[in-house]
Amino acid sequence: MTLEIALVFALLIAALVVFALDLFPIDFVAFGIMAAMLVVAPVVGLTPRDAISGFSNPATITVLAMFILSGGVYRTGLVNELGHRAIRLAGNSEVRQLMVVMLIVGPTSAFINNTAAVAILIPLVTTMAREHGRAPSKLLIPLSYTSQLAGVLTLIGTSTNILASELAAEAADRGCAQCHAFGLFEFTPVGVLILATGAIYLLFVGRRLLPERRTESEITERYEVKEYLSEIVVLQGCELVGSTLVESRLSERFDVQVLEIIREGQKLGPALSNRVLQPGDILFIRASSDQLLAIKDAVEGLAIEPEVRLGDQAIKSDELGLLEVVIAPNASLIGGTLESTNFRNRYNATVIAMQKHGEFIRERLGKARLDFGDTLLVQGEQGSLEQFKRDADFIVTEELQPEAFRREKMPLALAIVGGVVLFAALGAPILVTAMVGCVLMVLTGCLSVTELHESIRWDVIFLLAGVIPLGLAMERTGGAALVAQMAAGSAEHVPPIVVLMLFYVISMLLTGLISNNATVVVLVPVGVATAQALGLDPQAFILAIMFAASTSFWTPVGYQTNTMVYGPGGYKFLDFTKVGGPLNVILAVLTPIFIYLVWGL
Repeated sequence: MTLEIALVFALLIAALVVFALDLFPIDFVAFGIMAAMLVVAPVVGLTPRDAISGFSNPATITVLAMFILSGGVYRTGLVNELGHRAIRLAGNSEVRQLMVVMLIVGPTSAFINNTAAVAILIPLVTTMAREHGRAPSKLLIPLSYTSQLAGVLTLIGTSTNILASELAAEAADRGCAQCHAFGLFEFTPVGVLILATGAIYLLFVGRRLLPERRTESEITERYEVKEYLSEIVVLQGCELVGSTLVESRLSERFDVQVLEIIREGQKLGPALSNRVLQPGDILFIRASSDQLLAIKDAVEGLAIEPEVRLGDQAIKSDELGLLEVVIAPNASLIGGTLESTNFRNRYNATVIAMQKHGEFIRERLGKARLDFGDTLLVQGEQGSLEQFKRDADFIVTEELQPEAFRREKMPLALAIVGGVVLFAALGAPILVTAMVGCVLMVLTGCLSVTELHESIRWDVIFLLAGVIPLGLAMERTGGAALVAQMAAGSAEHVPPIVVLMLFYVISMLLTGLISNNATVVVLVPVGVATAQALGLDPQAFILAIMFAASTSFWTPVGYQTNTMVYGPGGYKFLDFTKVGGPLNVILAVLTPIFIYLVWGL
């Protein structure tokens, strides 16, 4: 092993560890990889231009364009309208409801980004479940899984497919005679078999393994915040009398939140900070027992009520309400905290509780790092809560109203996406058709320029820009060829289908721990070199890696759509392993067989 190869492997291992440990936001990690590549570029045979080539790579630009097209479809409410029409057919049968969910999200996820499709359908599916007395947990995991299964039907179904196709084209440029970029529907026959396998599993096996997690209970009970809700009475002579809440500095001194002021039995409403406190006022606050004792010891003239008599209604009124929201994949809040993002003033609302990776956080909320998929219980004015429903930073679990969409633009959005697909199917480069489609989305009013920016998953764009040069370095230094030689040497006496299964399993496991796109960048060069060493079809290996990276079911963090339904479904981490683990095993066996039968080796 040369110094250059050792250096690239060291960077690769360091990147994988940081990705897996989730120490930093994914886009920052990718940016760090790019910085490291710039530093070591002369040693590993790259130029500075090579080290930043991920930004100009056709895969990066195509993925960016697909996010914009999906944003245009989202803003017009096209998927929402299709969902409404299909759900009328669902009835009260669990199997029929499950089939309807699949029929909505399947065709949609084949042509627009599946995270956008799931974001639109979460409130719709949740509402349908509750209207029929069914736990949303019975439908949301199938929603996520089907979106992934349908994403492998076409080239534009996921960013992973586009990236794998571009890596195949680059391998062809470097002398791989059998490698080429995939056509729009080139691997659709294999994708159909994968989708059918997953659908059969979910209908006959998976649905019986799904948990029944009721989320219709009082929301303060569901988030277990009642024990953190307390009433403090301001007594005559209290040092807080005559001062406002801002002047009292209760929140800053004791890390508590005042949710409501009650005076003579009347709630004073949301403008808490400007209210001058009077004797007899009751402060309804969110605090732990330790925080309450600290307040009592430090502030004279406060009495703590021994029991809170009210639940949701204590923090609801005609003006105030509660809303459950999920932090969206492209949210500007990601990586910050409630304090650093000035959440309360920015949104005129208070976060009462947070669910992160299945765990409820009720103390020191202001210090917790905000991540994609975190579920927030928010209290605020009704007008502020309506703004959450229109803000691209959040996915709400309540159904969006028709006025939230540009419904009159639906035919235009459908025509634009149809045109992109049609011309790509006729042989035009998908990069060209997608970019033209983005421009038309704005010119026709389906999407504003501001919304265009909001539609782009910048974390994915930076991830591609950071990891693509890492894959290039593996190729240039001979690192990929070295790993391929080792793999080929150990697989000489093994049937080719078993080697293909091995690559599928490695890709599946790696995707469960790190990003799916990073998995493809790392494994595709190795897969191509291994196939060439064994005299097999490299495209088949690229397909196996791509399919495994695009369908990760066994953890809630292995794929973005799993993370999105985690909180709204009330799931626990192992629910995904219980339901998705068997499906991953089934596909690990069958997908390579499908590739062998349809594509060949």
